[in-house]
Amino acid sequence: MSTVEMSLRSSDLSVVMAEMRIWLDEQHFEPTVFWCREAGSGFVVRVDFKALAEAQAFADRFSGRIGYPGVAEGDGRIDAFSPLAPPDRPFRTKPLAS
Repeated sequence: MSTVEMSLRSSDLSVVMAEMRIWLDEQHFEPTVFWCREAGSGFVVRVDFKALAEAQAFADRFSGRIGYPGVAEGDGRIDAFSPLAPPDRPFRTKPLAS
């Protein structure tokens, strides 16, 4: 399993989430987990895929980074994404295909 993580500004969240859903449907990709958490002035979004190729395509399209599923803080295991990227970086999307 591969996970894609990205940081989004609060003002971008609804638009980007809608773009993600459209893109996932067009690609016929079905994430196994879709996780979103408030982080500072924005949000961290993580999306898990069974296939690495799907995770790579999603990460490329939405400027995410690939890692492995994170674990709850304090359970003694290392989270592949720690520390979380700050959500104050602007999110850049690539234009939707026409």
